[in-house]
Amino acid sequence: MGNEAVRSVFVGSDALGSFSFSEDHPFKPERIGLVKKMCSERGLLSGRDIAIEEVEEGEPGVLERFHTPEYIDALRRADSGMDVDVDMLHHGIGSPENPIFKGVYRFCELSAAASLTAARRVSSGSLTAFNPCGGFHHAHPDRASGFCYVNDVVIAIDELRANGLRTAYIDIDAHHGDAVQETYYSGNEVLTISMHESGKTLFPWSGFEREMGKGDGGGFNINLPLEPDTDDEIFLHIFGKVVIDALALFAPDVVVLLAGADMLSTDPLTHLRLTNNGYIEAVKMMHEHHPRIVALGGGGYNMNDAVRAWTLLWAELSGQTLEEGYGGALGGVFLGDASLQGSDLKDMRSYTSGPVKEKLENGAEMLIAHYREAIRPKLSS
Repeated sequence: MGNEAVRSVFVGSDALGSFSFSEDHPFKPERIGLVKKMCSERGLLSGRDIAIEEVEEGEPGVLERFHTPEYIDALRRADSGMDVDVDMLHHGIGSPENPIFKGVYRFCELSAAASLTAARRVSSGSLTAFNPCGGFHHAHPDRASGFCYVNDVVIAIDELRANGLRTAYIDIDAHHGDAVQETYYSGNEVLTISMHESGKTLFPWSGFEREMGKGDGGGFNINLPLEPDTDDEIFLHIFGKVVIDALALFAPDVVVLLAGADMLSTDPLTHLRLTNNGYIEAVKMMHEHHPRIVALGGGGYNMNDAVRAWTLLWAELSGQTLEEGYGGALGGVFLGDASLQGSDLKDMRSYTSGPVKEKLENGAEMLIAHYREAIRPKLSS
C-alpha cells in the first residue's frame, strides 16, 4: 500500500502469527491472525479511512535501536531452535518462560518492525495504529524476561520522539511494565504510567507506587498497583482520577497504549476481575481526550477473550460501532455465542462486593491520594 495517511492502521502479519513458543506455552502468536479474522468478519477492516499494513519482513538494524550487540548475537544463535548454550541462558534465553524456538530471532525482528511501522504511521499523519502482536514490555537491553525477547515498546516510543512528538506511555497490562519504566526512569521526556496487578502477587514483582522516577524523572513515572479481585468500577475510578488527570497535565501529542487483555477475570495467569466493559471504557475515556494513539497488544492468555477485547479495541481506535446482537440481548457473551455473526462481544458485567469491595475502595483512595500529594505537584510545576 502507499504512504497516504488514513485515519487508522491495523498492522497485521501472517508470518508473526505462524510462530510457536512451544505447544504448552501461554503466549500464542496465532492470536494476531484471529484478531484480524474477527475484525474482518465484522466489517472493521474496510472503508477509505482504514488501512491494513502487512509486515512480513524484518528491518535491518531494528533490534539495535534498543538491544545490545551481545544480546542480539545470542538471539541469532537461538534462531535455529536447537541447543541452549550458557551465554543464551545468561541473556535470559532458553528458560521455560523464554524458550528458544525455531525462528525466534525472526519473530523478534518482525514484532519490533510491526510496532515501528505503527509508530511511523501515526508520526506521518494517521490518528491511530494497532499492532496486536506487540507490547513486549519486560525485555531489557541485554536479556529476555517474562515472555518478552525484544522491547518493541521502547522502539516505538523513541521513533515517535525522534519525529518531534511529545509521548506518554500508558500500560494497562496486568503485569508491570518494568523494562519500559527502567528506560525512562531518570528523564522527564516521557510520562510512563503502569496500571497493573500488585507486585506483591504477580510477576515481575515490581511497580509499587513509591517508584516515581528519579532525578529529572521524579514524578514522571506513575505506578498504580491493583489488588487481586479489582473489578471494573475500581479500575475505572482510579483510571479517571489518576491516568486522565496526569495525561491532561503532561499534554502529550501521542499516547503509546499497551493494551494487554490479561486484566480480564478469565485470564489464567492473573487475579483481577475486570470484564472487557471496564477495559474498553477506559480506552474510550482516554481516546476522547487524546486522539493520537499507537496501541500494542501485550498479554492476554485466555486467547478467545483476548481476541474479543482487541476487536473491541480496534473498533474504538478506528471510530467504528459494533452492533449488539444475540449475545448483547442476553447480557453478554457469557450467555451468548461470540462466534455468531453480529453477536455482541462484550462480557456480562460482574462486580466484587462485600468486605472485599470495601477494602478495594479504600486501597483505591489511597492510590489516588498518593498521586495527588506526591506526584501531581511535580507534573504541574
